[in-house]
Formats: sequence, structure tokens, C-alpha cells
Amino acid sequence: MARVIVNDASCLIDLRKGRLLHVLCALPYEFIVPLPVRASEILDFTPQEWALLDGSGMATYDLPPAQVGQAFDIKKRHGRLSANDCFCLVTAKVHAEAILLTGDRLLRRVAVDNGIAAHGVLWVVDQLLSESLCDPKLLETALTLWRDDKAVFLPNQLIDNLLRRVR
Repeated sequence: MARVIVNDASCLIDLRKGRLLHVLCALPYEFIVPLPVRASEILDFTPQEWALLDGSGMATYDLPPAQVGQAFDIKKRHGRLSANDCFCLVTAKVHAEAILLTGDRLLRRVAVDNGIAAHGVLWVVDQLLSESLCDPKLLETALTLWRDDKAVFLPNQLIDNLLRRVR
């Protein structure tokens, strides 16, 4: 069984901006999005985008009531996290050895503090590049789009390092 990656909204949004949604699930992982995150208005994905992800193997995880309660307990302890952040944390905790894919610094810190591996979209690019799973030009386009988008908060130095590897 492949290792699980739990996706939060920030990474899915950035992957869409970078035009990498269609290659995400080519990575050798099992991809999961918690149902509340999928249903979130912030994603605003089209039915075609969800069909692409679903068809590529992304699963939607519906947290049972006890896990929803765990998420609210986390929210009480970490008030700056969103409810959806907490749903992502619980989903990652219940899937053994899961990786949380997030661009949120606080969520990443809380995940790591709780023994959950956490990475962001630059890690995805690195994995796609290392595994030769897509055209390097596509990765170059994504990195350039992210670097030039003021709503994407990624370190320019890391983007530039990846751009050098891609080229």
C-alpha cells in the first residue's frame, strides 16, 4: 500500500495555479482530501477539476463523528488554525505514516510537533522532477507562476534553486 498524502486547501490551490493538478496523482502515493476541505468554498474547483482528481485516484475522506470531535479539540488548543486545518491534521493522524501537504506555516509546525510529516508544493515539484513524471517545462511554468504571484507565499530562493534544477 502506498504512503498517504493528505491535501489541505492551500496546496491544492497553489497546484491549480501552477497548472499541476493533472500530474499530482502521478506520484507514487495515495492522495486524500478531507471532505470538509473538498466542500470548502475557498477551493472553488470546477466539477471538471474534481473529476480529474477523482479519476486520477484522489480519495475523499469523510471523518466519522469521533474524529470530528478530535478536530475540534485541536481547534481549542490551536485557535489560529482553521477548522479545515484541524480536519487535515486528524486525517493525517489516522492514516499511518501520512504526509500532510500544506502551505500553511502554522499547520506545518503543529503537524511536525505531533509527529506528522509535512511538505509543500515545492516538495511536490521536487518529487515530480526526481521521478521524471512530467515535462520539465511544465514544472518551470509552475515555478515561474508561483514566483510571480503575490498571493503565493513561497521562498523565492527555493523556487530559484528548483528552477535551476528543472532547466
